[in-house]
Amino acid sequence: MPPPLVTLAVCGPTASGKSELSLDIAVALGAEVVNVDSVQVYRGLDIGSAKVPPAGRRGVPHHLLDVFEPDRPANVAQFRELALGAVRDISARGRLPLLVGGSGMYFTVLLHGLADVPQASAEVRAAVAALAPDEMHRELMQADPAAAARLHPGDLQRVSRALEIVRMSGSRPSELMAGHGFASADVVSLVLVLCRPRAELYGRINQRSAKMLEEGLLKEAGDLLQRYGPVSPLATLGYKQACQALAGSLPEAGLAAEIALHTRRFAKRQMTYWRNEPPKRGWGVRPSEQEQAEEVSGVEAVAGRGRSSAKGFRALRLPLPELISAVRARLAAGLERTEVWYVTPPA
Repeated sequence: MPPPLVTLAVCGPTASGKSELSLDIAVALGAEVVNVDSVQVYRGLDIGSAKVPPAGRRGVPHHLLDVFEPDRPANVAQFRELALGAVRDISARGRLPLLVGGSGMYFTVLLHGLADVPQASAEVRAAVAALAPDEMHRELMQADPAAAARLHPGDLQRVSRALEIVRMSGSRPSELMAGHGFASADVVSLVLVLCRPRAELYGRINQRSAKMLEEGLLKEAGDLLQRYGPVSPLATLGYKQACQALAGSLPEAGLAAEIALHTRRFAKRQMTYWRNEPPKRGWGVRPSEQEQAEEVSGVEAVAGRGRSSAKGFRALRLPLPELISAVRARLAAGLERTEVWYVTPPA
């Protein structure tokens, strides 16, 4: 087996500052960005996905942006093939591949590959797509409670895919995934997970939601609807609410607040992924218990004894030059397995 490809990654919840930090790091380390966001892969979905415009990329090459038409939805297998190709090409030219994005599933399959699951026939895909979202999730709950409990009912892409697997194979997706194990590694990564205090992150989410509308999210969604119809990428965060407003089912006056509400919920799920994924995959983690770190208030809801609280993270706080220096030194020492650093975004 050839050694795994080495990458750097900037990940974390939406609105945490991934794009800004990734550009600073890319300029300093001679890196090229590989998009790991499941919406930014689509052409025309720019404002709602917070895609960095070409003029704002500071000369840093970006890969896997605008590679699919919205009426031809991508799957994770296609993404992985393209992302691996980009990582190999960047590495072969002596540059550093820098993975940037918030889509946890895309990140995991890039590093560890895909489970061998059946592709759905056109008939099964159409039959599942014809179900209402609550019907999809209810059927999945009956067939595979573990998979249904892991997937949010509003995550139509993953719920429908899991249900397609059930109907095609009669097997439980959770068992197929467990059998795969995601143990092999084609790619390893030094991952910087950005951790912001709850109030700070929520404030940034609120500001971003309002800014998207100021920049023309409604027009962008309307133009996409007119050109492609109600395609599945328009059911993603921000675009879904914009389409509801255009249809008159959501008051435009409350649109920014509605987008912010669903974005905050999404951020919780993203941080749950980054809490649970490292121990599941055997990834290394910093800071260790012995390292000095900052306690960052969390965004995840944790129920307990009749009340809920937010579970926080211990994170490294380093000024940008020190963070870049530490990353450079760690990569130079050699990386044999994926390593996750929880960090507070440098000012």
